[in-house]
Amino acid sequence: MKQTLTFSSFTKTILKEQLFLCMSMTTPEWAFQILLQVHDANGFDSAFHQATGLRVCLRPLPSPDGSLGILPLENPICRLAVETPIGRALCQEMQARIRQELLSGRSVEPFCCSMGMMILAVPVRLCGEPIAMLHTNRLRIQPPGASELEQTTRRLNEWGVRVTVEQVAKAVNELAILNRVQLEAVGRLLHIYAEHLGDLASRRILADRLGKPCALAQALAYIREHYAQPLPLRKISGQVHLSPHYFCKLFHRTMGMTFTQYLTRVRLERAKDLLLNPALTVGEVATAVGFGSIPHFNRSFKKYTGITPTRYRALHGGRDRLPLLPS
Repeated sequence: MKQTLTFSSFTKTILKEQLFLCMSMTTPEWAFQILLQVHDANGFDSAFHQATGLRVCLRPLPSPDGSLGILPLENPICRLAVETPIGRALCQEMQARIRQELLSGRSVEPFCCSMGMMILAVPVRLCGEPIAMLHTNRLRIQPPGASELEQTTRRLNEWGVRVTVEQVAKAVNELAILNRVQLEAVGRLLHIYAEHLGDLASRRILADRLGKPCALAQALAYIREHYAQPLPLRKISGQVHLSPHYFCKLFHRTMGMTFTQYLTRVRLERAKDLLLNPALTVGEVATAVGFGSIPHFNRSFKKYTGITPTRYRALHGGRDRLPLLPS
């Protein structure tokens, strides 16, 4: 019996064909930048951290040239290990295995390195092709025992890293600890978000490549350039020659959020950078990113990150000047 396509399935087929054509004209680097823009605007990292205690990063797939795509910088042990030839080679080997797993489309699973630390990684696909990966920071499924700490210390010493068991214990004990059930739940969350992120980015690519509504791309560029200024909806829609009502519908359909939500997140992401500058007061940061009221800025920042601007500055300011390990 001849199968008849419904209107909705036919429309989906056309959209897939259009996306496939657009992807054939798109470089992986450009596609990743679109993914990164959508990811940064969504604020998933902050919500994920508040719910799980973990951070999630969006990065290109580990490169076949041996560079470290999954950066180990958030943990002192990793930072010291990859400064040695042996440690870097082992980290490159693990990331090559991760790349192979993600390209093959296998299910999400934790990857364990030679230092006993795990990450969760999941591919983000556009038109069925893995373009990037979402991965967590390092974690463990149980606290390290005395023998494991001694073994890790001995291994690092053999590689030329001068550390003590106490220093290793302090660094490893700062890692998040998840049990097997939590680990599986986090993996499912990453998988769901990766599909959502790929879908939103696909809509952006279609919008940019098919010419119209390229007005959205113009609006996003205008917002990123003028976020510190008052940006009422009517002004933005007028910049791209669309009615406010149609612009709102287009923006929400393509970006998965309202124009106001996107603008607020752009401002707050910029605020996070400015707060790392101790020369600026919180009030000066609020004004610099377009908030007319400091209380409004404080409330918005806490809702977005889970902490106040002052607390964020205390946790993140000057971090790069701290020693790798306590003496």
